[in-house]
Amino acid sequence: MVRDEEISRLISYVKGLGLTVTFCTSKEEDDSAAWYLDNTGIMINKQRNKSKIDTVLTLIHEIGHAKHNLWEKNREIDPTLENAIDHVDKAEELEQDSKKKQRKVLLNHEIGGTKYWNEIYHETNMKFPMWKLDLAKEYDVWQYEVFYETGSYPKYKERRKKHKELTKKYRKANV
Repeated sequence: MVRDEEISRLISYVKGLGLTVTFCTSKEEDDSAAWYLDNTGIMINKQRNKSKIDTVLTLIHEIGHAKHNLWEKNREIDPTLENAIDHVDKAEELEQDSKKKQRKVLLNHEIGGTKYWNEIYHETNMKFPMWKLDLAKEYDVWQYEVFYETGSYPKYKERRKKHKELTKKYRKANV
């Protein structure tokens, strides 16, 4: 019940920013969510978000991108980001390494979006423990740092290990 109310508040928050929220169900390998580069909306893949807290954190993540675009790019499509995404997508298609410079653009974009997470948390009156937000933020940035350094995202085992490590770190600090 509490998570449903949080999701509802986040959807209202998105609408207040002038964006739409779409929920869909698609293939398992699809992303859990997407923020549209033209800053018109957010798509949440319900199948990839296993729990309601996952959906809440995913919404906060994508709203962070929207606010970053709103406040730092004046709602304009960022051609540098668009080029970096296109480059990385094409490199994946051709099974080639992407350029580190382009991966850095993506990392910076992710970091830029996380700057707004705490603000969104407070403005929408979230009830879950703040350490879960901090954990999600650090985990997200870590994945993009690995991608930046190596050219590929961490594998499942690596992600699980890092998530356990961060859960222990944040849970212990907040007991």
